[in-house]
Amino acid sequence: MAAQENSESQARGPVALVTGGASGIGAAVAGRLVARGYRVVIADIDAPRGEAVAARTGAVFVRTDVAALQDNEAAVAAAVATYGRLDVVHLNAGITGGTSLGPGFDPDGYRKIVGINLDSVVFGIQAALPQVRRSGGHIVVTASAAALRPSIEVVYSATKSAVVALVRSLAPVLQPDKVSLNALCPGLVDTPLIAGRRPAIAEAGLPVASVEHVADAFETVLADGRTGQAWLVMADRPVAPFPFPDLPVPGAEKLINDAVHRGDMGTS
Repeated sequence: MAAQENSESQARGPVALVTGGASGIGAAVAGRLVARGYRVVIADIDAPRGEAVAARTGAVFVRTDVAALQDNEAAVAAAVATYGRLDVVHLNAGITGGTSLGPGFDPDGYRKIVGINLDSVVFGIQAALPQVRRSGGHIVVTASAAALRPSIEVVYSATKSAVVALVRSLAPVLQPDKVSLNALCPGLVDTPLIAGRRPAIAEAGLPVASVEHVADAFETVLADGRTGQAWLVMADRPVAPFPFPDLPVPGAEKLINDAVHRGDMGTS
């Protein structure tokens, strides 16, 4: 009976969880996945907007504080309880905030940005791993081009840089389980995050991508098959993995491979 239920679940289409899905990139990706036959759960703290996106796209909405581990676990549990499996996770929630160091430093603002931009990724992956390992699925994280070059958003850039490093380091650990882990690194995107800077951006002549362009990139990543990549997504160039410079360290690859096979990555 269980085998029959599993077969029927697969026949009804794969299941995706999208955090930060109430607006912007997350809403666009959720709509794109539903159109491709996915059964989608949207997780966001903004219930009115999240419910509206769910109603418009045919997704299911779960109110989620992504900075809390238990809420991420509850979102994953809701997806599995509703649809029986989880194949794709898009960890997309993020905020800016202008927080920097020096006079006027705001510790509470700093903690908020770190919680939503970095903790949410760690907690989201931790919560989803048992299910995604079971399905041999995909995790795609929204980082930023601000992780790849200096940015005026200092703490935002620091959190997104940490996300890229997490993806690049964790991907080899998950690869034996056939789980892919990648980061999208958008430049400026037409979302509420840049609403206050639109006049300055327009005056500077900077290219701004649409959310649909980022959703296209998301689909490219799912179809590509590579893991551990930071995909640069900008309006004025093709979507491609960012070419990080190589840092040859004799014996490093063997050490990593041995640790992965022993299952002791990250232990002392």
